[in-house]
Amino acid sequence: MFSETDVRVKTGGVICLVLTFILSYLTNEADSLVLSGSTWLSIFAFFAIVSSVTTNKTWSKRNSHYTYGYTRAPVMAVFATSLLAQLFSVFLIKESFEHLLGGHGDVVEHQEHHEEHGEHGSKSFYFITSIIVTSLSLLVSTYTVIGQPFHHVLQVSSASSLQEHAADISQAICYVVPGLSRLLLPRINSMILLIFVNMFCTLFTLFFGTDFEWCDPIATIALSIGVFSTTMPLSTYTGKILLQTTSPHIHNQIDRCISEASTVEGVLELKSAQFWQLDFSQIAGSVDVRVRRDANDQMVLSLVTEKLHNIVNVLTVEIIKDSSTSWGSVYQNFDQVQSVNAYNTNNYGITYHN
Repeated sequence: MFSETDVRVKTGGVICLVLTFILSYLTNEADSLVLSGSTWLSIFAFFAIVSSVTTNKTWSKRNSHYTYGYTRAPVMAVFATSLLAQLFSVFLIKESFEHLLGGHGDVVEHQEHHEEHGEHGSKSFYFITSIIVTSLSLLVSTYTVIGQPFHHVLQVSSASSLQEHAADISQAICYVVPGLSRLLLPRINSMILLIFVNMFCTLFTLFFGTDFEWCDPIATIALSIGVFSTTMPLSTYTGKILLQTTSPHIHNQIDRCISEASTVEGVLELKSAQFWQLDFSQIAGSVDVRVRRDANDQMVLSLVTEKLHNIVNVLTVEIIKDSSTSWGSVYQNFDQVQSVNAYNTNNYGITYHN
């Protein structure tokens, strides 16, 4: 599985892992909550790259246990990665409130730890190095996942509150300097925004943390809120796919295809239609087609499939012969069982079952 992974993904994963170990050392030496947040950001960047492993063809192969193989694995990987970021954000917020409400004893212990590990100069080194390492980790992740599931979700998911505020500021800047519109609009990449949020929170703690002990937990809370709000749209988008729903813009396309399929000669009604996203690029669905008794089943199946196949990649169509086309046929077939022909169609062909 890993042998089929892109070299760029492997290299990016190794770099992020090394940078994470460096951040862990810096966090242990500086004993700062905001640096703990930076370390978790690097872990998040690492798993964003790891989620690209699920795009291998091995995952999409069918097997005896699952009809579609592990086609939904990329969706689950991105969902788990975004959920990890939200969980560590909640954890850091809890730790920050404990430090704010913990009392003077924790502050004294915190200051003694810093005195033991050196003066303000060494502390500045840890914080500045942390900013550089975290920024590198997020940048490596950003450019490694281009074309991968995580990057796709970043592009198609709704804008986070942080992106909306950044877009407002960007529009004001582009009004003064129009040349920056290609760089700042329509919206800035979420990972790039996290770099600036982390930089601001870390510098705030560095400059004011020595004089005001509450700066470190407050900056950590701000960083955690920024991470949580950034990853929430990712979890929402992938969660809806895992719940077998479809995006609103796809609903309109499917409705249009169903309307076209309803006009096929011999079709009386399309009912019990169910459609859902299988992964980021495939839509599965099933539909019952009620046809006239004298209709050509194969012709109707072929035309209905052609109408829907442009949108629905994996489609199951069930043809139901109508037994009540005329009053005469109703009385003639009153004691007979309704004839049902089931058809299954997918990307590879059509199977017919009596």
